[in-house]
Amino acid sequence: MMTPALRKAGTPDWTAIAALCADTGRQGDPVDDDERETFAEHWIGPYRELRPDWTFVAVHDKKIVGYLTGCPDTLSFEKERRRLLNPRPDSRQFFPHLVLVKLWAEHPAHLHMNVAADFRGFGTGAALIRFFFADLRKAGVPSAHVICGPSAAPFWERMAFRTEATVQAAPGVTLSAMARPVS
Repeated sequence: MMTPALRKAGTPDWTAIAALCADTGRQGDPVDDDERETFAEHWIGPYRELRPDWTFVAVHDKKIVGYLTGCPDTLSFEKERRRLLNPRPDSRQFFPHLVLVKLWAEHPAHLHMNVAADFRGFGTGAALIRFFFADLRKAGVPSAHVICGPSAAPFWERMAFRTEATVQAAPGVTLSAMARPVS
């Protein structure tokens, strides 16, 4: 398999990014058809509107097969997101507010990433993380965090992220807040 090309996302990419978000949004599986648009808008819309320059794509045969979006300063992003976009609750709501504020202060950047099933296990996600971290280093950001479900935690551990906090979101479902230094 050819290695996908990596680049910053452009305005024409957002439709494909939203589609991939919905195709992989249920811990790697597609979300229900009637939820696709709302789901993608919730998870991708804030980055498109507030931090489009912090989104990166992996492209193979002119098709987006992976994306990573995030920001270098989660605290300011969250304030702006809540003030301007009135977001629905999501996985962040399960963590106590003080845990989130501590996470955002100590590991200011965050990211959200999905890779198409056919491109998992070949280094696409790792390459996107390296690309994102290169920009974070240039911006002087010391570390980043991610919030993930149980099926994604082993991937993030392989990428050198370490658990900072966990919370039971539902019986048998543990969410993890994981972080790692940018350097």
